[in-house]
Amino acid sequence: MSYRINSFIKTDKAVASYENRLSICITSNGFSFSVVSRNEEVVAIGDVECDITAAMAQLLSSVKAAFTEVGVQTFGMKECELIVPTRQFVWIPMHLYDETKNREYIEAIHKLAVGESVFADYNAAVGANLVFVADSNLVSAFRIAIPGLKIRAQHSKMVNNETLEASQMKSLMIVNIRGKECDYAIVVNRKLQLSNTFSCANIDEMLYYAVNINKQLRLDDLPLCVALCGDVDRETFAHVKEFFSDVVLYTGRNLQLSTEELRRAPIYRYALILS
Repeated sequence: MSYRINSFIKTDKAVASYENRLSICITSNGFSFSVVSRNEEVVAIGDVECDITAAMAQLLSSVKAAFTEVGVQTFGMKECELIVPTRQFVWIPMHLYDETKNREYIEAIHKLAVGESVFADYNAAVGANLVFVADSNLVSAFRIAIPGLKIRAQHSKMVNNETLEASQMKSLMIVNIRGKECDYAIVVNRKLQLSNTFSCANIDEMLYYAVNINKQLRLDDLPLCVALCGDVDRETFAHVKEFFSDVVLYTGRNLQLSTEELRRAPIYRYALILS
């Protein structure tokens, strides 16, 4: 078998419905997914382990088989999105954005390689488009498996109206830990100040970037909350607490968790697909 279901939790609500939203996020060893209802209730959530670098036919087969096994129909949903990790991206304010220039925006900062495609992800909260690079093979496999799939980037999913609202009370540093890379988003007084990704081989390197961002942006002048999500364990959380007084687990938007099993689940690991 070319895939494995590592975890799957669902409620008694219908998993396939035109009122539901399916969100999929690429991880270091496969993908996670969630189904959320129109009433903002988490209907299902899970993790699938598979080779995301496999040939398109194999990856497509794994995606289809995994969703079939857990009983999640990938058609008929109100909205479907695929969140892909990227290190090549640029934010373009909406009043300056021209969709015919997406490739130009990227080529100003990155030389496109064979097998790379350019996408744009509009973020209404920020009022800008995130133009980014993603693997063509990966995106095509998921798009064939799930028609109508919207392609999004992790940095856009880290900032929404709720995070902007929270930043009015104190500055907010969101850190998404995923394998050997960390994504950072800094929001101050409803404005996105920084959005970047760094290679982090260990906790100390993740903290190095967090501390330096804090100093460079002079966030010490304001109350600061560090919100962690993704691959967070107790050791990581405790270590970050040694450097920052206000540390929380970021779980995305305030969605309904109607079962005890969902309430016990590590929701912070699924923050991007619940945002």
